[in-house]
Amino acid sequence: MKVQPFRRPPAKPMVIAMKNRPGEHARRHLRTARWNAAKKLKWPIAGLVGILLLGCAVIAILPTFPVLKAFIFGFLTASLLAMTAWLVTVSSGTYGWSLGKMGEEFTAGAVDSPAQRRSGWRTVDGIYFDKHGDVDHVLVGPGGVFVIESKFVTSPCRVEGGRVGGITGREPISQARNGAVKVDKMLRYGRDRFDVTVRPVVVIWGPGRVKMDQGWQMVDGVLVCDGPEGEKWLRELDGEVLDAEVVGKIEEFLEGHVEGQVTVDR
Repeated sequence: MKVQPFRRPPAKPMVIAMKNRPGEHARRHLRTARWNAAKKLKWPIAGLVGILLLGCAVIAILPTFPVLKAFIFGFLTASLLAMTAWLVTVSSGTYGWSLGKMGEEFTAGAVDSPAQRRSGWRTVDGIYFDKHGDVDHVLVGPGGVFVIESKFVTSPCRVEGGRVGGITGREPISQARNGAVKVDKMLRYGRDRFDVTVRPVVVIWGPGRVKMDQGWQMVDGVLVCDGPEGEKWLRELDGEVLDAEVVGKIEEFLEGHVEGQVTVDR
């Protein structure tokens, strides 16, 4: 009988479920980009480590107090770590992603606070559409369903012509409007159909944000909010549109969509 040689089965790609937490997409992008940048900078980083070791060797043989030596060792090590982190961050080009993650986390803190949850509100973070964009947050509660896009800006921005100008990256008003359309279709024509209207919201944070007297303004059907003025703009989402049972079913449906989102690592 002819014996067949053993053949290792082809490796299966690792499938990792996306987590339902604010800024997860940006967080994953940051990790990947910074790791790739660190691999490209391995020789400069190795040079810095060599300088650190040489400096420590020189200090070790100097006739000085042990406490002073320990202080200098700690200072050199901290300097090396800080310079390495700076090199990796600058080389990876992830500054915008870092700001995006901050904006999403700040918004989640405002709309998903204990007080909001006691009032019947639920938040589902990170709804992704295959090759068709994403939604930062979907807020579901007594006042209805809202798609929320977050921005953190350091340079002054402005609202004009139905757009937020002076920012880098995607324009948030159109992004929130498109996201609301997609989530609306998902809820109306998905496995479980819900007769609801999804409304778009933009929340802007940071020193360059648009400051508004009343904490918000309506721009072509999109509620644009000044992030720190949460007490003001959260009231605009209030109402008695959905009961607790419907809110729970929509939350469960959206969380099922998030759990189905996967990414394949090479």
